[in-house]
Amino acid sequence: MFTEEERQLLSKCKAKIGCEQLTHCMLMPYSEFLRTTGLCQEQAQRAWTLISKAYPWQQHMQKASVGAEQWLTTGDSHIDRLLGGGIRMGSIVEVVGESAAGKTQFCLQLAIAAQLPRDSGGIGGDVVYVSTEGAVPTGRLATMIGPFSRAHKGMQAASIMQHIQVAELEDMETMFHALNYKIPALLATGKVRLVIIDSIAAHLRFDLDGEGSRKSQDFYKERSSLLIQLGAKFKKWAAQYSCTFVCVNQVKDVFQPQSLLRDTNDSEQSTQASGADLESEFAMVRSNKAPALGAIWASIVNVRIMLYQRRGLAPSLSDTPEESRLPEHLLRTRSAG
Repeated sequence: MFTEEERQLLSKCKAKIGCEQLTHCMLMPYSEFLRTTGLCQEQAQRAWTLISKAYPWQQHMQKASVGAEQWLTTGDSHIDRLLGGGIRMGSIVEVVGESAAGKTQFCLQLAIAAQLPRDSGGIGGDVVYVSTEGAVPTGRLATMIGPFSRAHKGMQAASIMQHIQVAELEDMETMFHALNYKIPALLATGKVRLVIIDSIAAHLRFDLDGEGSRKSQDFYKERSSLLIQLGAKFKKWAAQYSCTFVCVNQVKDVFQPQSLLRDTNDSEQSTQASGADLESEFAMVRSNKAPALGAIWASIVNVRIMLYQRRGLAPSLSDTPEESRLPEHLLRTRSAG
């Protein structure tokens, strides 16, 4: 399929990025691909084209479109309307926001709503709730289930709890072991339709053991590779088992104004959006915050839901611009095919 020269070029890309399959490169922005591989513009463009042609995009899209789409209600009609009907099954959804913005609350609500019958917006399947930041708040979950079961007759609180499996993963090694072995085993049973990871960023945000700039660079390079591999697995499992992954992300402070993140004198950079530009594009409104896992993770998720905590009295819905009419804890969403 490839010439010897092309195989050598692609092997170099694979070694530099550290991914298992070359098609995983398509999960990262081109600018990140160019930086990570260290290739010149001409070689990088050639490698990118070869990888694009080798991946059966059309066949993949046809498989993903087989059968009617299913949607999971978020339990809030305003958010459902904003998302075009709720959470689309077979997708990767990111929930990002500052501390106390309501990320865990939103995920718990999704776990409960999943137990609804399909004709009521549920998916009629089990939920796996993975916590990487301490104990799963089962007390809060039980408190939320009470009103839910009363509002939907026939839904028993005990039955709902039995269909929500929880796992508490305290370090990165335990997390990746669960994601590589336990989660796929549960999905293979055909019962699990929703996997919630709260949060995906907890063990991947900082290099706690590294010292110095060189070790820090190695950490972020390794993290990029891990995110690409995780994203590829999530997409594969989501399509194979018709399930959805909801991943909580944290935020980081952004100190540079958006205008300083672009080099207007560099014509080559102006033709390709940089990772910093991509992060700025989705920076949180009215605050200098951006998702913690950067541009590579942003290119993997299908939907991004950004939450923030509004201080003071919330304006009425009629006073809010059309494009920003959301529930008070929801900032905005980004949806990609």
